[in-house]
Amino acid sequence: MKGKMLILFSAAFLISCSDSTVAPDTRDFNLKFAYGIDAKNVLNTFQNTYTKDLILDGTTTVSFFLSDEELHQMRNKMDEIGFFSYSDTFVAVTADSITQHIDPYATYDFEVKSESTIKHVAWNDAIINQNTQAIKLRELISLIRTVIESKPEYSKLPAAKGGYL
Repeated sequence: MKGKMLILFSAAFLISCSDSTVAPDTRDFNLKFAYGIDAKNVLNTFQNTYTKDLILDGTTTVSFFLSDEELHQMRNKMDEIGFFSYSDTFVAVTADSITQHIDPYATYDFEVKSESTIKHVAWNDAIINQNTQAIKLRELISLIRTVIESKPEYSKLPAAKGGYL
């Protein structure tokens, strides 16, 4: 009887944890997404970690798991915006003769593995002017950040102290 109970318990445990127990190296899709000032915030699904920039207090790294559904959302958004056709160093070009810049600005660095393809995209988002590709990339960034910030692991992290000028 104890053996059957152990098997049932083990099966129930594995089913309930199925999203977070998938080994990163067996997934067809993984990403390392660094963002923020100097790109110090890092989601790394290759290693199931998240690093938060605490500014004056340095950084902190925790175990961080995304579900298959969350990864699927990100992959679908990448397909929707044509992410895999972006240049490795993305520069938003505007039709305006005058380009408006901001400082400090967010830096983004993507490393995405989809099946056997690895795609890198780096972007210094310093422009205010409208650019269709930049708008689409910001939509992807917003989706990823929303997923990150909705996780209980993220809400348990300490607040950043200080700011950037």
